[in-house]
Amino acid sequence: MKSGKQDVQNAAINITLAFVILLLQSWIADGIKGDQLFPWLPGGALIFGAAESGWCLLGMGLLSVGCAGVLYARRRSFVPVTVQRIGQPGRVEPHAVLVLTVSWPGWQWESGQLTRTDPNTTKQESHALPATLPAVLDVMAALGQREKFAWEQLLRAIREHLPRLQRVILIGSSGTNGTAASFDACRQMIAHYFPGLVQASIQARTASFEALDDLLGVYRKIIVEEAQRKGDVMIDVTGGTKVVSIAAAMVTLEHPEIEFQYVETEGEKRVRTFNVISGSAGGEGP
Repeated sequence: MKSGKQDVQNAAINITLAFVILLLQSWIADGIKGDQLFPWLPGGALIFGAAESGWCLLGMGLLSVGCAGVLYARRRSFVPVTVQRIGQPGRVEPHAVLVLTVSWPGWQWESGQLTRTDPNTTKQESHALPATLPAVLDVMAALGQREKFAWEQLLRAIREHLPRLQRVILIGSSGTNGTAASFDACRQMIAHYFPGLVQASIQARTASFEALDDLLGVYRKIIVEEAQRKGDVMIDVTGGTKVVSIAAAMVTLEHPEIEFQYVETEGEKRVRTFNVISGSAGGEGP
């Protein structure tokens, strides 16, 4: 209730400031055109060219600039937005639907090893992979930042939601060199480490990672499909571009019950969850 009253007060103040600015600008324009100003004044109307009219126009101009400055300072109150962290880093509430953007892994994955050709020496490199997922993640983490296996974060993201996970949606970039071409390999890897997820539950979508409208369209379609359990949708932005993060933030602004997450690429590689809420939709936040 308090938030509702505050929203009304903010709207009233902003509208008043905007009206005052428009009124002052209108009077200034009339004065410059030579029209009489304020004919209702006791001393008679101000006429452009008179000394007092110049000071009056200057005063109105300064007042208009001042009101505009106040209105700019209050810009956050137009659409109050808060970036809110949900829970603690590394402690994620499992969700039923996980939406992941897929990047190129940098290595070719096989169940027992990672292989790649060094672009500088054309020499074949390989790393043996253990049988268990925790040990596999340790090997992948040891590759370092320059030689990282990008799908390591994807595996970490899925692992956090495994207790309730029913559907994984992979979004790959479109185009000739788009990551959508890696869907089959990525799906095979996920099914290998998470056998409880049947192939049918690992689905794929395509979007341009540089086209905001394209990404928003894909995310919104998924949300429509999951309308009965929107709060169970988690969007992971680790494998995408900055545009992906913007799209995810916009989606959580539209649907405050939906969160997005990011898996750290260094250090402890914890999963961090966030959402973006408007003051009217989700409260003031922390």
